[in-house]
Formats: sequence, C-alpha cells, structure tokens
Amino acid sequence: MMCPVCQSSAIQVLYHDVADYVTGDTFNVCQCSTCSVAFTAPQPEDVGRYYQKQYRRYVGVVLYILKTLYGIRSRQWSRMFSQPGTVLEVGCGDGYMLNSLRGQGWTAVGIERTPEMAEFARTQLGLEVYSTGVQDIPNNQKFDAIILFQVLEHIAEPLTMLQEVAKRLTPNGKLIIGVPNFDSWQRVFAGKYWFHLDIPRHLVHFSPYSLEQALKLAGMTIERIRYASVEHDPYGWLQSVLNRLFSNNNHLTRILMRMDRPSMRGALSLLFAIVFFIPAVVCSLMSWMMKKGAMMEVVAVKVSAQFSEGS
Repeated sequence: MMCPVCQSSAIQVLYHDVADYVTGDTFNVCQCSTCSVAFTAPQPEDVGRYYQKQYRRYVGVVLYILKTLYGIRSRQWSRMFSQPGTVLEVGCGDGYMLNSLRGQGWTAVGIERTPEMAEFARTQLGLEVYSTGVQDIPNNQKFDAIILFQVLEHIAEPLTMLQEVAKRLTPNGKLIIGVPNFDSWQRVFAGKYWFHLDIPRHLVHFSPYSLEQALKLAGMTIERIRYASVEHDPYGWLQSVLNRLFSNNNHLTRILMRMDRPSMRGALSLLFAIVFFIPAVVCSLMSWMMKKGAMMEVVAVKVSAQFSEGS
C-alpha cells in the first residue's frame, strides 16, 4: 500500500473490518507514518454502488435546516472578501450552497459528478453546473474562491485535486475546504463506529496536520482553520454514540434518508436522539473550544500570495 498523499509505504492499519452501513462490505482504515493521513483500504474500483439514490437526500425538515445553515455559512465566507467575485464549488450537489452565494452577488460555477443532482441545480436553480472534472476547466479560467465542502475526503487522489484547484485560483484567491477531523474527540471516542468515517465513500481521512502537509505539497498554506460545525457536529455525536454503544449501524441516518421504513428500532433511535440532544450540543461546544471538533473548515491560499501580502 502507498499513501495517497505523500506516496510513502510506511503504512499501519488502524481499524480492521469497518462495515459500510449501506452494503455491509468491510474495509480497513490505514494511516501513513510519514504525513499522518489516514485512508480507506482497499479503495473500491467502482464507488458508484456505494452512493445509493437516497445518499444524503434527507427528508423535508432536515433539508430545510441544512439549507438555512448553509446560507449562514456562505455569508460567513463572503465576508472574507472585500466584494463578491467568481466562485467555483467542486461537488456542489443540488446547488443550494452555490445558489446562496449567487444571491450574494457572486458569479457562481459548479461541478457535480452525480447527473441527477447536476440536472437539479441546472434546471431548478438555474445554476451553471458541469458534470466534469476540475482538470477539464481551462487553466486560464481563474476563480477568486474555490470551495471543496465535504468533498476532498471523497477523492482517491487528493493531492492531484489540490494541485488542480490551486492552478485555477486568482493570485489572491482563497481555497475553502470542509472535511471531517480525524483528530477529533468524536473520532477518538467512536473509533471505527464514528459516523463521519463513512466508509468507503470517504476515501481519505484528514487531521489538521495531515491536511497541512497535503496543502504544502500543492504549493498552498493554511490561512485560517475553524472547528465548529453546527450542521454536522451535534448530529455526529448522536449517531456515533448510537453506533458505539448500541450497534446502531447508522440506523437513525438511514431513517432520515428514507432508506428504512419506520420501525420500533427507529422510534427508539429517534427517542434517544431527542433525549441526548442537549449533551450532544455540550460535547460539540467543548470540542470546538479545544479545537477538537468533528469537522474542520480550512481557508488556504497560495504560498506566493502569502509572501506578497507580507511584503
């Protein structure tokens, strides 16, 4: 085995036989001793069978909450810039985040691998979305902001992705990355049962250090890093505790994505979620303060841009 970031062969297995909650297939989680990035092994040749139709297609109330929180997050991103510019979101899904940015004055372009989602973003939201790869965008087409929100962990060759997006940033452009934090309290508690491990859809698992190393290899440096995620962290605690203590196998998530029919087991999962919600919020707040949140949001810039700012 070779590290998908630094190509080192100094690899150790952290977790054996981690089960996919959709198909039941099992995988290992390995870690590179050189750059510390973790990754799924073996990486499936056909990832399509693991993205079932209902994957992340939540019921109405959950979708409404996510859209609201995404709108708040996109406005926070906009405040990092003096004025709206051009933005590319890689893996834009249904386009809700991109649509929010467009409403704030950004010229928005998206890339989405799932044809149904790309079609929805184009026809229902009127967005410019392509079912292609970043490498197919001309090098001379530059963006002031490029977003990889909950995307980089799905990429088999993350260094190549980072290099490609770096080429397409304007000199003072910003790359915004949102990924699960492998160094989080949540992962340490839940281990192989961590909800955000999401084997095998998540192929690479980053900590702050390993993501910093990957960005360095791509000619970029971290400008800012945050560990708070209202939309992902408290729920991650709920599902991870259910998985670890009650062998829940993401059953609550399967219900919310309409993969399973209502049942007594599902009712008990929902009851637990209601009772444990306040403790989950407290755990999240504490982890954010200690920089151990389950998600990290990284803003990176080209190394040359940082030097020119400091000169």
